[in-house]
Amino acid sequence: MKRRALLAVLAGGALVAASPLARADSLTPQERSRLASGDVIRRHVDFDTADGPYFGGISYGVIDASPAEVMRALLDVNTYRSILPLTLEAREVGRKGDNSLVFFRQGGRLGTASYTLLVRRESPSLLRFWLDPAFPHEIEDCWGYFRVQPFGAQKTLLTYAAVLRLELGFVRMFFSEKIRSFAMDTPLRVQWHFGTKLSGR
Repeated sequence: MKRRALLAVLAGGALVAASPLARADSLTPQERSRLASGDVIRRHVDFDTADGPYFGGISYGVIDASPAEVMRALLDVNTYRSILPLTLEAREVGRKGDNSLVFFRQGGRLGTASYTLLVRRESPSLLRFWLDPAFPHEIEDCWGYFRVQPFGAQKTLLTYAAVLRLELGFVRMFFSEKIRSFAMDTPLRVQWHFGTKLSGR
């Protein structure tokens, strides 16, 4: 378990710090202009590991609230049903050291999947999460992060990154792209939560 948690943290750290797709300073002037108008920037991330393929992405959105206000919302499990797409249930079920254990049930009319994430606030601006395999889980693996950064006066650039590994089967074959699309809308839903959604799909 410790090895898996360490790998998740290291992998998440690489996504935060090393990948050019993840760095907010990689945003072009045109993308920053789109963000300022309320649009959400979405980028796909796919890679293979010895355990199997992961899919997911990174998305950016500007929230009409301070970074501290946005982080408070991200730390409140009661907001997860509104800000995380396809979330039917989310509740804190315990702690492991500095990490919160949060149970999720997500899905739609074709089925649901349940699992438990470890959630850790690593700094005032960074919240990381990853699957805890010690609990029953109907997905193979998941990890990612939220990052909040100032974007002008009393606004926040929210970065959301998540990758997922599913068993080979019907859901992975036919619904991976739909799952990715919903997940990358997370900044859009945070905009809605703060009542500031201006544009987008």
